[in-house]
Amino acid sequence: MSLSFGCEPLYIDAAGISLAHRPRLYWVDWEVYEAEGVKKGQTPTGRSCISLSASIESKTFLEEGWHKVDESAFPTFTTSRPRATPGYKPAGLRQCSEEDRQRWSNDQYRFPPYQYQAKHCLQNSKGHLRLPSIQEREVIMGFPKNYTVNCFKKSDQGSQAHLDARLTLVGNSWNVTVVAWLLSQLGEIRGLNEPLSLQEIVQRTSPGCAKDLATFLHRPPMNSTRGQSSREQALALVRKLLTMVSVKGEDISLQTSSDDLVKYHRLRASIPARLWRWKTVAGWKWTGQQEHINSLEMRAVLTALRWRLERHKKVHAKFVHLVDSLVVLHSLSRGRSSSRKLRRTILRINALLLATRSQAVWTYVHTKQNPADAPSRCPRKRKWAKCRDDS
Repeated sequence: MSLSFGCEPLYIDAAGISLAHRPRLYWVDWEVYEAEGVKKGQTPTGRSCISLSASIESKTFLEEGWHKVDESAFPTFTTSRPRATPGYKPAGLRQCSEEDRQRWSNDQYRFPPYQYQAKHCLQNSKGHLRLPSIQEREVIMGFPKNYTVNCFKKSDQGSQAHLDARLTLVGNSWNVTVVAWLLSQLGEIRGLNEPLSLQEIVQRTSPGCAKDLATFLHRPPMNSTRGQSSREQALALVRKLLTMVSVKGEDISLQTSSDDLVKYHRLRASIPARLWRWKTVAGWKWTGQQEHINSLEMRAVLTALRWRLERHKKVHAKFVHLVDSLVVLHSLSRGRSSSRKLRRTILRINALLLATRSQAVWTYVHTKQNPADAPSRCPRKRKWAKCRDDS
């Protein structure tokens, strides 16, 4: 590698700007300068290294109610390899207590045994210990929450194999914050960006980054903000979302400020639905003849619009509507479909919008974040509930 690049690598560990170690070698052909939180040095073997240090708040990266047992950084995240028996000479087994070994065994020996030491775990108020979840690992490594969800097709998501694949992807990755800092140095030299301090880069790659709305939606906070939101804040968020429509103008294009505008999105970023408070206003079990799920999803959109436009009298308005089916999303954004059954419902939706002089802006929400997913699995007869339009 060094011969190919014509330079020696830099050894950088992310522990100073992250909750976990991630030592990597980086080959760069531009000068890296010392600054606040950045120090040059050498490893005991004589290799050039850079020490990074910034202020980080652990609760920002952890699920609500959990905290680190020890203040030291987590060990480097590794790939997930579940097995029926321990592997050959597992790393750190001698340093583990009986309780640590039991946690290792209960988790199918998925990671090296030292990862299950109590000091490397998270703890809640009841004293329960666990390893960091996949979402926590993602944000600790600088990725947005649920960044690796789409490594499997939607029908296979949620399985243990899906989780192991996500854990392995994070275990093989680099720390995004370190890479962002290195590239910011190059961008500054090339005149592509303003000088950014290490602390600014840490903040921009943390959950809940409020640099701008698009970045915030890409990196939502780990913990729910529903208890802090109000009707006025919810409406303000909707108004801002309505300024982020795609180049086609019918659906919301969730992109960061550094992304280029594209006409089509192969992979959709999910709107973080937990930013709003939700209430069930209508729901009943489908008793008609069996239909395809896409047809039922489209009927659900029609039902929601009827509640808003007919029952609640919210007419002559522009509003955001969330759907968790990409088939439904693309059909609605185009206003047509080759499917006869979908087309019939789409025509009713378009007629309803036209008659009430209303405009719907469609956007995608992942099934796991869809507030209507749980009520749809155990519906009870209610049509229509009296409720303010704050959902």
